[in-house]
Amino acid sequence: MRRPRLRANPAPGALPAVNADGRPTRPDKLSIWPTDEETFGIDVLYLGPQGARRAEVVRRQIAQAGLSVAVRREGESGWIVRFGPVSREDMLTVLNGYVW
Repeated sequence: MRRPRLRANPAPGALPAVNADGRPTRPDKLSIWPTDEETFGIDVLYLGPQGARRAEVVRRQIAQAGLSVAVRREGESGWIVRFGPVSREDMLTVLNGYVW
């Protein structure tokens, strides 16, 4: 089965800044796992009072890029953004452009 590809790479400065100083929103934890189809699934965990906001910004950006994405609650203060399966190239694009 063919997986959807990203519509476009994010342009520098095109993503809304979540941190006041303009740095990317780095996750508190990142999990990547391979699938049998040589693709990858990814969980991005955000914690604390800003976690829900940060997770929603990243979820929206990934959805706008054309990938399937979901957000779920993790414990009392965490939010996980899950997306994939994606190709290796798309995994790197999302991590470099949206998450890290």
